[in-house]
Amino acid sequence: MGDTAPADAVLLFPPQTEARLFPYLSLPYLTGHLRAQGRTVHQEDLNLGLFHELLQYGPLMGAYERHRGRAGMRHWYRAAMAETACAHLPELRSHILTKHGSGTLGPARAVRLANQAVETVLEDSFLTRPWPGLDALDAEVARLAAQDTAALDPPTATLRRLLERTLAANRPRLVGLSVAFFSQLAPALLIAAWVRALQPEAQVWLGGQQVMLRSGELLGLHSVRHGADALCTAAGEEPLAAGLDALDGTTAASDVPGVLWTAPGRETGAALPLRMTFRDTGPPDFAGLPVHSYVAEDFQLAIVSCVGCYWGRCVFCSYGNRSLPKGAYQQGTPAQIADSVESVVRRHGVDFVAVVDENTNLRLIVQAMREVRRRGIRVTFSTRNRLESVLLDEEFCRELSALGCVLMSVGYETNAQRLLDLMDKGVVSADYQRIIDNITGAGINLRLSVMGGLFDETDDEAKASREFLRANETKIGIDVLQLMVAEPGTLLAADAARYGITLDRTGVLGANPELNYLGGRHGYPLTAPDGPGRATSLHRLTDTFRAVRPQGNDALPPHQRHSRTHGPVRHARLRPWVRPVPAAAAEGTGAGSLLLSDLVWQQIFALPREHVAVEEDAYTLTARSDRGARLLGRLVAADAAESIPLPDRLDAGSPA
Repeated sequence: MGDTAPADAVLLFPPQTEARLFPYLSLPYLTGHLRAQGRTVHQEDLNLGLFHELLQYGPLMGAYERHRGRAGMRHWYRAAMAETACAHLPELRSHILTKHGSGTLGPARAVRLANQAVETVLEDSFLTRPWPGLDALDAEVARLAAQDTAALDPPTATLRRLLERTLAANRPRLVGLSVAFFSQLAPALLIAAWVRALQPEAQVWLGGQQVMLRSGELLGLHSVRHGADALCTAAGEEPLAAGLDALDGTTAASDVPGVLWTAPGRETGAALPLRMTFRDTGPPDFAGLPVHSYVAEDFQLAIVSCVGCYWGRCVFCSYGNRSLPKGAYQQGTPAQIADSVESVVRRHGVDFVAVVDENTNLRLIVQAMREVRRRGIRVTFSTRNRLESVLLDEEFCRELSALGCVLMSVGYETNAQRLLDLMDKGVVSADYQRIIDNITGAGINLRLSVMGGLFDETDDEAKASREFLRANETKIGIDVLQLMVAEPGTLLAADAARYGITLDRTGVLGANPELNYLGGRHGYPLTAPDGPGRATSLHRLTDTFRAVRPQGNDALPPHQRHSRTHGPVRHARLRPWVRPVPAAAAEGTGAGSLLLSDLVWQQIFALPREHVAVEEDAYTLTARSDRGARLLGRLVAADAAESIPLPDRLDAGSPA
C-alpha cells in the first residue's frame, strides 16, 4: 500500500438509501470524465458496501439477540426476520454478491428477504434516524464525529471502518461525496467529518441533488463549515476537473466554476457558471464498482440521456424546475446516447439498460435505439417519462417496444384536469386511457409513482382517480405512493400563495415517513386552507393502497395476484420463510386463530384453530373441515405453504 501513488480523487456514494438496484450514476459519469483527462479516481458505493457488510452472520445475530425473548409482536417479528435470514444466508449472499443461485428462495424472495433483514440490523442506527430539522441533524453529526469507533452503534461503526479502509488504500487528494437523497445527508456529513480527521490534507467536496437544493442552508451548518471545503452546486464534471487543477497549482481556486467554498474569507457568493455541457461528457465508467453485486433480481446498469427535464414546469418538481433557465436543460445526441449503451453492453455484458432521466425525451430515445440496433446490439431498456401526447400514437409505442423498451415509469397525480393544470403538468387526463392501452398493448410494462395531497383536491376528485387506477389494475404497476412535498427550489415553494397553499418555514421538515423510505423527499410542511388536511390526504392514499391491486408489480404479494388460485388442500407444510407466531407474541390479536407470518411478503395469515390443526413440528398443517381445506388452498395459492399428501393416519379431529 505504501508504494501506491495517492489517488487524485475518491468519489463516494454514502448510505442510507434504497438506491441499490444498480450503481447510482453520479459516480460513474464523474469517474468517466476525470479518467478521460488522465486523473486517477477510485469510486466507492458505501451504501452498497455497508449492505454487504451487514448481510452477514454477526450483524444478523446481533439483531436477533437484541429482540429475542422480548415481549410483543414487534420484537418477535424482528428476531424471526434475522433468524430466517441467517438460515438462508448462503443463498442470500450467493444471489446478492454473484447472481449465481438463490436456492429455494428464488431471486425475488432473496432480494426482499435480504433487504428486510438488513433493515432490521439498521433499526435504531444513526444512519436511519429521522430528522425534524437540519439543526438537530447538525448537532448529532458533531456529537458522533467526536466519538471513538467503539462508541458508535454497530452499523455506523461498520461504515467508519469501510471509510478507513478506502482512505488508507487510496490516500486521495480530494474526496467527493454525492448526496442524491435527503436520507444520505446526515451520514454524508459524518463521513466528511471523519475524512477531515483521518485525511486532513485532502479536500472534501459535497455535491449532488441535496446540495443543489439546500446549499444556502448547508452553509450555515457547523458540520459543513468544519467538515467540507466546497459545495458543488452544478453538474460535477467540470468543477472537479478544475478543482484538481487548482490543487496542482495550474489554476486559481477562485476560477473553479460551480462551487461555493466554505472556508471563512473565501468566496461564498454565486458560483461561477459552467462552460461544459452534457454533450461534452462521455459514457459512464463503472470500473471499480461491484456491478454484479447490487441488490436486484438480475444484473442491470443505467445511463442518462439528458440533464434536467425538457418540460421542467411541474410546480412540485425540484429537479425539473432547475431546468427552466435558458441552457439549464441539456440532452445528448442520438449517437452519444448510443455510445453510452454500447459501452455498458460491450464492457459489462449487460442485457438490460435503465434510462433513468427525470423525464425522457421519447423521440430522442427512439432515434438513439435505432442507432444501437444499427450497431448490431440487442438490449432491452426502460424509460421514465410523462403520459404525454406522443404516446397517443399506437405505432410509436409499438416501435418503442420493438426497439427493446420493456418498462416505462410514469408519475401519476390525478385524473382531475383542473389540478393537472394548476400544477402545470402539461398532460391531458382525457388521453390517459388511450395512452395506457397503447403502452400495455405494445407489451411495455407500465409502472406508476402515485402522488396525493394535491392542493384543494376534493373527495370526488380523489375517488375518481382511485377508481381510474382500480379499473386499470391489470395493466399497471405502482412503485410508490407519496404526498406532495414543497421542496426548496421549486415553483411551489417560491410562490405558495399562487397555488392556494401555505408553508411552514420555521425549519421543521415535512416528509412522507408513513409512506416512503426514511421519509422520502423533505421540504416545507404545507397546508391547503381550502383543501383537505394532511390526515385526510394520507387516508385517501392508504385507501388507494388497499383498493388497487396493481398486477404489473413484481413485488405484489402472491395472494393479491388475480391469477393465483388453488383448490382445497387437506395437508400442507409451511414454506421456509413462513413462521408461526407464538401466542405470547400475538398481543391479543387473532384470538382463537393460528397466526402465520410470511417474512418475505410481510403478511400475517390467521387460520381458525377449529378448522386447521397444526402438528407438533409447528410447520405442518391439516384441515379439520372443508372450510379449513379451502383456507389451506388459499395459503398454498399465496405461496406461504405447499400441499403435501395426507399422512397414513388422519388427525383425530380431521374429517374421515
